[in-house]
Amino acid sequence: MSVSDVGTTTLISAWELVGLENFGAVLNDAAFWNAAKVTALLTAVLLVVDLIIGFVAALALTGRGRLIGATLSLLVFVWTLPPLVSGSVWKFLLSGDGGVNAALGMVGLGPVDWLSSPSVALWSVSLVAAWASLPFAILIIRGGLMSIPPDVLEAAALDGANAWQRATRVILPLLRPTLAVLTILLILYAFGSFNFVYVLTGGGPGDTTNILPFLAYQTAFRTYSFDLASAIAVLSMVVVLVLSVPYVLGVRKEQAA
Repeated sequence: MSVSDVGTTTLISAWELVGLENFGAVLNDAAFWNAAKVTALLTAVLLVVDLIIGFVAALALTGRGRLIGATLSLLVFVWTLPPLVSGSVWKFLLSGDGGVNAALGMVGLGPVDWLSSPSVALWSVSLVAAWASLPFAILIIRGGLMSIPPDVLEAAALDGANAWQRATRVILPLLRPTLAVLTILLILYAFGSFNFVYVLTGGGPGDTTNILPFLAYQTAFRTYSFDLASAIAVLSMVVVLVLSVPYVLGVRKEQAA
């Protein structure tokens, strides 16, 4: 479709090849570049939140006990919630008279237009997406931590390394392959956060939360330009590949070494 002329009148007939014409039209469209910027911002927020909080939380959950077991069970529950369900819950909580604004009112703060303010909506959607993917990040990082031999950490402690030095100079270097793979998966998750945008904001207000997958959806099923929508989807896939390949090559290089 991305290299053909496909619309409502040609969908069920023979498609005329137009080469790279659709890609040229998409790349010259300001809406595409706005969606690319929004997608990049959402991805950045998701990566920062999930990698930093995920690492700290995973360190706290490396032990054993009933509380840790209950916490891990809760994380699995949150991770397995369908995005439409968790998105709907957050839409209720972030509405004008929802639970979040009610909590702010209890401490003397005014309500915030979490989903309708152009300056706040993207942050809200990004943090909801990060909240939904955070349990997965914690579980992956925790698995990497559990694979580190205890002797290595004990040797670092005997050499005088404090907790911060052990975390930054011993644990993080050993977790590099795990974090690289997790980064790839989180980027894929960010590009697939269509459900949260659809449920929470519908791409609005205006186009402030319109990420690339949602732009492709709008182009295909609201303006019925299936060819342009396919070009957007292909370009999105190319971006993901460009971001992912260096990490994959780096992981293979480390594993070979």
